[in-house]
Amino acid sequence: MNLVRKYQNADREGNASQRGFTLMEAAIALVVLMVMGLGVASLFTYAVQANMKADDRELAMATAQMRMEWLRTIPFTTQTRSVAFSFPNGGLGATATAGVNETVTNAGRSYLVNTVIEDLSVVPVGNPDAGAPTVKRIRVSVTPADGTNFDSIIITTQRSTQVVGIY
Repeated sequence: MNLVRKYQNADREGNASQRGFTLMEAAIALVVLMVMGLGVASLFTYAVQANMKADDRELAMATAQMRMEWLRTIPFTTQTRSVAFSFPNGGLGATATAGVNETVTNAGRSYLVNTVIEDLSVVPVGNPDAGAPTVKRIRVSVTPADGTNFDSIIITTQRSTQVVGIY
């Protein structure tokens, strides 16, 4: 029993300069860790929102590309160049300045698709088919229906018919 007391007394005397953290130091350390943890948590929230926006943009881009590819598959001939545009059975006829609006759903999300087709060049007067379009600009714009994540995706292309001659 004396041996145990001897070691306890030696421990008290020998470690008098070594002390643990005070309650105040521990509380300050916890506050610093909490502030750092909240900063990291806000980064996770930002990352989740950024991923959702990127996913929406990707789906909108895929919708615009599908629509543009469909428009590219329509032959630009004398039979189709004046047929009114309508998806999926229309032609390449010029649309109104505001275009044609449709709502499309892709992966459970709704998008507003605006398609504008305008004639850029026509067959000159005095030639067969005078006034018929030879070059068209096609513009497809896709915007989320809720309008919250981004403005819009816009794809533009030009098509020309294989009309013979110098125009």
